Amino acid sequence: MDGNGLVAPPILEETFYALSRKQYTYKVSLTNEGLHLTKNGDDGTEKTDLIHIRDIIGCKCMRNSGKSEHCACRPAKGGTVDATREGTAETNECRVRVPFVEAGDCSAYLSVYAFVLKNVGAKNEKRDKMTVTLRFRNFSTYDENSQVAAKWKTAIKSLLQARCEDGTIVAPSDDHYLGNHLLVIVNPKSGVGKSREIFQRKIVPILNMADVDYDLHITCMQNDARNLMRTSNIYKWGRGVVVLGGDGLMFEVINGLMERSDWQRAFEYLTLAVIPGGSGNGMAKSISFETNEPYNPDPILISALNIVGGNRCPMDLVRVETLTQVVYSFLSIGWGFIADIDIESERIRMLGSPRFTIWSIARLIGKAHRSYALCLRSYPARLSYSKINDLETETRMNNYARCTSGDFQEVADDEPVSIEFGMDPLEGFAARERVESFSSIISRRTAFMSVNEAPSFSSIPDVIEGSEVWVRGPLSKLPPLSDPVPSDWVVVEDEFVMIHASYLSHISEDVIIAPKSKLNDGVIWLLVIKNGISRTTFLQFLLGLSSGNHLAVPNVEMIPVRAFRLEPLSQGSHLVVDGELLKHSPVQAEIMPGITNVYARQKFS
Repeated sequence: MDGNGLVAPPILEETFYALSRKQYTYKVSLTNEGLHLTKNGDDGTEKTDLIHIRDIIGCKCMRNSGKSEHCACRPAKGGTVDATREGTAETNECRVRVPFVEAGDCSAYLSVYAFVLKNVGAKNEKRDKMTVTLRFRNFSTYDENSQVAAKWKTAIKSLLQARCEDGTIVAPSDDHYLGNHLLVIVNPKSGVGKSREIFQRKIVPILNMADVDYDLHITCMQNDARNLMRTSNIYKWGRGVVVLGGDGLMFEVINGLMERSDWQRAFEYLTLAVIPGGSGNGMAKSISFETNEPYNPDPILISALNIVGGNRCPMDLVRVETLTQVVYSFLSIGWGFIADIDIESERIRMLGSPRFTIWSIARLIGKAHRSYALCLRSYPARLSYSKINDLETETRMNNYARCTSGDFQEVADDEPVSIEFGMDPLEGFAARERVESFSSIISRRTAFMSVNEAPSFSSIPDVIEGSEVWVRGPLSKLPPLSDPVPSDWVVVEDEFVMIHASYLSHISEDVIIAPKSKLNDGVIWLLVIKNGISRTTFLQFLLGLSSGNHLAVPNVEMIPVRAFRLEPLSQGSHLVVDGELLKHSPVQAEIMPGITNVYARQKFS
């Protein structure tokens, strides 16, 4: 329907009938809503099914190959409807398959690919593939029939291109439709080491159905993706950058972009996406959770459909500052129990995501053993934070800030504000009003390659002489770590079992640590557990993490904040950012609302 509640007129419309069941005719109509399939029986009854435009990912024109007893575009098993235009101008047929190949077949075929929701509202809700194939044989030559099929294809493609964030149809705009070339970065060692197979078997078919061109880059060393993002001409990948691996690979991509002199333009231009291939996969699950998509039946499919759907959604990042470096985070900052589990369970990485559960149980029930204790530890620290008292007002303010450019200041290329690696950190902090960046890693460059359904992949590193790299990004509003926090901050000095700051709902597929978190709410959700919690109560906390019920457990606090500072008062715990281990240090973090974009499905009531 249009904005006035009226039924939209069809853009294109044809009538077909089933080859094997000619008592049924099908009227196929294309409107702004999608593809309407209306079945008419001999008794005059009608039944209409709608394949919504938001569920359609692409379409292709084909012709009969004439090399087998079946049609070259015959349906896949299950969920396929073939509407075939057959015979003279007044004779139309809808079939399940063509039983034989006619000599001199001049038909043109159009296959429309969609993934529709099944079992809506049930526990086994999922998305199933549906292919609708239209056969056009209205004319005596293939070229003439092909023109009709191409007309339908063009109309469908225009509707796909015109999809916008609120689900309405608008005229295509070059500012919103940024191109069709995608970069896919694959970490072959992530998770249980099957990322290459996942890409070839599950992702390539989806990209082909959606007619998305791609370049493939296989990482071959740590910080490979980071260096690629910093040194490459990213503007040739107008469709965006996809990472297939764990959350650590996305961490590299984001921080590589932040090391560019044109970081602001890069984040405005690129759309990021993730396909789960690691042990945690918190970002992929969070996107699915917020958009109410059925993630668990097939996480890879749901994440791939986000990409080909082309819907951009702003996402917050967090600027994380220690005594020696600045990084940008998209997932979480951990210190204490969960951070320890993340790092210490690396030795059983081959088990995949169950490694977190196994190590958590060992830590909870284990006994101390020398300096390495499998037990429920606590650590002294000073925690300071700027609490958000009115979440609704804060969200409105953050949405307004994203519409202005005041918070996005880019440092001139020839005037980097920074501290060189190796300087006395405290001396450097005292000498500046605002430290924006630090010298960080050694520059390396690797080649990327284009692959079209290749059976194997490789990546050839081209190591160049090391050079200093500056971390850039939005300017900090926080005082230096050597200065006191603002007077209106809350300061707590105590012993803590854990402190975990999250800005997505999930930190892994089965841990919903911040149920109220949104992709772009401008909030850091600070989970705090102090010493004194019993093992039984802490076990209840762990068991509740899979459902969000952990927040109802006694001695568990969840505090919405704009920024915080954590100052450990002893050694022992790990400081983990997006699953990456940082050097033990005081740390402070602040939210940067909506400065990047990710692919996420449109939300509809």
